[in-house]
Amino acid sequence: MDIPKSNEQNIPRLRNLHPSQFSYGALSNADEEYGTPVDSFPTSGNGSFSERVGSFVHSYSRTSMNFMAENVAVTPNTHEMNDGLSIYSEHRRASHDAQSVVTRTFSRKSGFSQMERPSLYFSQLDQVLSRHSTIADVQSLLVHDVAPLKKSSFSQSIFNSINILMGVGIIALPMGFRCAGWLFGILVFVFCCALTNHTAKLLAKCLETDSEAKTYGDLGALTFGNKGRIGVTIIFITELMTSSVALVVLLGDGIEILCPSWSLEKVRLVSYCMLTPMLFLPVRHLSYTSILGIMSAFCILIVLIFDGLSKSDAPGSLITPAPTTVMPLDWTTVPLSFGLFMASFAGHAVFPTVYRDMEDPKQFRYMVNVTYLVTTFVYFGVGACGYMMFGSGTMQEITQNLTSVPAYSQALNRFALLVIAVNPIAKYGLNMNPINLTWQLWLCRSPRWEMWFHEHDWLEPFVAFIGKLTASGVIVLLAYMVPEFHRLMGLLGAFFSFVISGIFPLVCHFHLFGATLSATDKLIDGILLTVASFMCVTGTLASFLS
Repeated sequence: MDIPKSNEQNIPRLRNLHPSQFSYGALSNADEEYGTPVDSFPTSGNGSFSERVGSFVHSYSRTSMNFMAENVAVTPNTHEMNDGLSIYSEHRRASHDAQSVVTRTFSRKSGFSQMERPSLYFSQLDQVLSRHSTIADVQSLLVHDVAPLKKSSFSQSIFNSINILMGVGIIALPMGFRCAGWLFGILVFVFCCALTNHTAKLLAKCLETDSEAKTYGDLGALTFGNKGRIGVTIIFITELMTSSVALVVLLGDGIEILCPSWSLEKVRLVSYCMLTPMLFLPVRHLSYTSILGIMSAFCILIVLIFDGLSKSDAPGSLITPAPTTVMPLDWTTVPLSFGLFMASFAGHAVFPTVYRDMEDPKQFRYMVNVTYLVTTFVYFGVGACGYMMFGSGTMQEITQNLTSVPAYSQALNRFALLVIAVNPIAKYGLNMNPINLTWQLWLCRSPRWEMWFHEHDWLEPFVAFIGKLTASGVIVLLAYMVPEFHRLMGLLGAFFSFVISGIFPLVCHFHLFGATLSATDKLIDGILLTVASFMCVTGTLASFLS
């Protein structure tokens, strides 16, 4: 579908604008308007130490900001598709708080002064409002990300991947071993690790079939047509909502540990008051806090080992481990472990971005192997140490066990708890931003709302403010209705992680390369697909029934 023509003839029209592909040099006034020549940015390996650090920080913040958002499509509504987007206004305005998306209807009977002419900023926004664009495209423009984005080095790509993979699900890994026992726990853990490592490489192989394919939505369109793109968007929006609920529950559990006398209602109310302001902060600033993911993961591992070695008797000791079982004590809890383990490897949404952003994409397979070597070591260390220390008494979050043992260093454990508690606060805004941008774009692209916003300057910020408060309220309400963290992580892992990180890449691979695959490759992928589908169904049911 063609984008409506703009009076700004010097602005290129791109079918699928992507932050890492944005041609800033094509903007004739880029240097004058933003004051930074394209050639002034150092390439990898050059420049001072501070410049290299700045490049590293910008790389991981960019990846964190667009994680998930790249897989939420911006699709024209039915009215726009029928009218060829002719209803779009010739004049648009965007507030510069980097959070609101506003479109204004232009009155054909009246003109605008020179001060009201369309800005370069919103002419760029017009580019991303195409049927192939994503929320990440809109995000990158709303944060004024106009600096030329150079590719990420090998080490930066590893760091970005590890930082995304290591999420809050790590604290539920000991619970996974408790549900499955050592034998099945290790088998499920190894299977999830091997499956996601294999499918990450398949994603890169599938992306190579189309140079313009950059996201999960593009792969969905290649495999299933436009319905595939819409389906991917629905899945990712639902996962963002579910993971946001999990963040609220995690923060609430931390508050309960600090204030055990508080009721669940009071905890959720305090959580709402702490998390909702994050929705009004610039997403660029929030993206820098994503480094807390990798910090909290290593922090938990270090604290577990230190506490385990500082105590000589069970429970809570690595010197004298608590009683554990080789086989599961309750076979009905084994499917719950599928989701708990798989949730820890749920970072495939970032791999298309990392692949397209690498200086040398040929190193992608090696980069994936190094990433999984590090994450597997940390994951297994936390899961195994936690289960060894507390056995059948392992709680849904290992941090709850750590704070319940008086013999431990309370200062150290409270620091670990603080790091875990800050993580949801930092990530809540990043999680909710694609959701808020989606409903804002849908609302603001309605001709009636455009007219209302044009006629009443106060209406747009008021609607945005009330809408964000309401969206956060819905998430907190869901967290009140489903207060068990392990059930939420089980659902995230069993359904969303298996579908996104396991089943979807295998199906795309079969569709795109089925005719050229060897019998061995077909057998391997067929077995993986069958086992992953079985674990997805049984694990999802277990998360609802547990």
